[in-house]
Order: sequence, then C-alpha cells, then structure tokens
Amino acid sequence: MFKGRFFKIAYAIVLLLLIIFLAGQVPYVMKPLSTVLSLILLPLLLGGFLYYLLRPLVRCFVSKLKNKNISILITILLVIIFSILVIYFGGSIIYSESKELIKYYSLHQEVIKENINQISNLGNGKLDFLDDFKIQKRMVTFIQGVLEKLSNYNFMGAFSSLKHLGMIIILIPFVVFYLLKDDEKIYQLMISFFSGERKEGLEKILVEIDQVLSAYIGSQLIVAFILGILMFIGYISIALPNSLALALIAMITSLIPILGPSLGILPALFIAITTSPLMIIKLFIVLAIAQYLEGNLIRPLVQGEKLNIHPLIVLFVVLISIFMFGILGALFAVPTYAVIRVIIKNRSYLKRRTDNK
Repeated sequence: MFKGRFFKIAYAIVLLLLIIFLAGQVPYVMKPLSTVLSLILLPLLLGGFLYYLLRPLVRCFVSKLKNKNISILITILLVIIFSILVIYFGGSIIYSESKELIKYYSLHQEVIKENINQISNLGNGKLDFLDDFKIQKRMVTFIQGVLEKLSNYNFMGAFSSLKHLGMIIILIPFVVFYLLKDDEKIYQLMISFFSGERKEGLEKILVEIDQVLSAYIGSQLIVAFILGILMFIGYISIALPNSLALALIAMITSLIPILGPSLGILPALFIAITTSPLMIIKLFIVLAIAQYLEGNLIRPLVQGEKLNIHPLIVLFVVLISIFMFGILGALFAVPTYAVIRVIIKNRSYLKRRTDNK
C-alpha cells in the first residue's frame, strides 16, 4: 500500500526535514555549517549574477580581440574604473543624502506620530473600527525601532560579521573571473557524465536555463534602473525632501519584481507623513504612475515574453521567499523558480519521449 513512487518521495522529504531539524538543535554543528554554506552559496549566487551582466560585454570584446582572457581582464578593469568614478564623484553625495535622511527621521518621530493621529481622525469617527487593529501604535513602534537601530548601531560589534563579509567580497571577483573564463569547460564537464538521450536532455535543460537567467538578470537590472530614475523625477516633481537617497532605495528594491517599488516607497512614505496629507496623496500618485509604466511599458519592452511567468505566480513566489529567506531570498526567488520550472518541464518532456519509445 505504501510502496508507490509518491510515498518513496514523501519518505525522503520527511527524512531530509527530520535531519535538518535535528541538526538545527546542535549549535556547534549548524553554526559552522551555515557559515561554510554562506561562504559558498553567496559568492556563487552574486558571482553568477555579475557573470550574466558582464558576459555580453566580454563576448563583444572577444569578437574584436579574438582573445578571451584579455577580453575578461579589460571588462573587469572597466568595471573597476566605473566603480571608482561612481564612488569618487557620487559617493560623497550619496553619503550626505543618506546621513540627512537618517537625521530627518530621528528629528521627526513626534511629527510622524502626530500626523498618523490626524490621518486616523479624518473619518470623523467612521474609521474607529481600525483602533481594534492598533495600526497607529504598530506603525509608531516600527518607525521608532528602525530609527533606534540606525542611530544606536554598534559598529565596533560588527567586525565579527565584517570579516565574514570581507571574505565573500574577496571571493566574488574570483568566482566571476573563472565563470567568464571557463563557462564552456564547466558546461562540457557537466554533460560529460551522461550519454545518449540523457546527455541530449541535459544539454537542452542547460541551454534553456542559460537563456532564462540571461534574459531575467539583464532585463531586471535595466527595469530597476529606469524605475529609480522615474521615482527620482517623481520625488523632485512633488518636492519631496532627500529625493536622491529615496530614489536610490527605490532603485535597489525594484530589483525585486512587483513588490519592489512598493517596498522602496516606505521610507518616502514616512517623510511624506511628516509633511502633509496632500504629500501622501502625491506620493501614491507617483507610485501608481511608476507601477503602471513598469507593468505596461518598461517591462514588456525590456523583458518581452522571454520568461512567460504570470505576475500572480511571481507575486506569491516573492512573498514566500521574503517570509522564508528575507530580502536577499526575494532577489533570487524568480530566477530560482524559473530554473526549477525549466528542469521540471524538460524532465516531463523527456519522460514522455522515453515512454513513447
């Protein structure tokens, strides 16, 4: 009765979850393991992200110079020069804007609280049922908690994690270099373990995964950059303070599909609360225009139908990733789902093809 394929898979999943749970109860096993995994996975994920960004440029140089190693070195050199220029010319501006933004929040806690009271009283008693949810108290507590973490952060205590971060930062350039240099060798090595139809199926899977990741990563970066510019223009047009810092936050969070712009507007919303109810309305109009342009103009033009994933699926995949793995998980949620979908689709295709024979 319990000997079917479904039950074998279910037993394996339950056993794996049980092992993970039991290992989690032993700190001296789980802590070193999580550190090692993060040192392996994070450089690979971030290195893979940069690989797909830089690969078109490397291929462009290879077509002209006919030497891959020189092309890679020129590409990396250009990236370093570009980063130095951005830091040199824009670093001080970004730093001062971010500092002013934190200072603005810390000085306007009471104003935020007072304006939340005013907004809650706009309904003339008709919105009293909202008091049961303690929205005002929760918003004020959340804002105060964020501000306390920003103002009272113990930077000296961060050196234990900075060592870990430094190792990841050092590893990423090496991962990117070797992925750019040996991508064909890695591909050939992976398919060399198989033969016949399995090899053909794996080649098809790897090619599709490569196409999906290349299309998503490049297009998502372009979409986020354009959205950041649009939000900056919108913030300036409504005369919102600290427009540059707020637009940069919106640009970074826009790397997360669908929910990114909404998450990125939260810092701007807190500032709008300190200004006036009219500013809040203007801010939501800016968000609505940006979201409309993203969904109906920017994303279709940049991304097209390459991924062909329904927005509702993207929404739930991102939400689940945020709850399980945080913001970093949300960044890699959609490409991970796309890769898994390609694998499942091709396995089903190969199975049907084998059964027909």
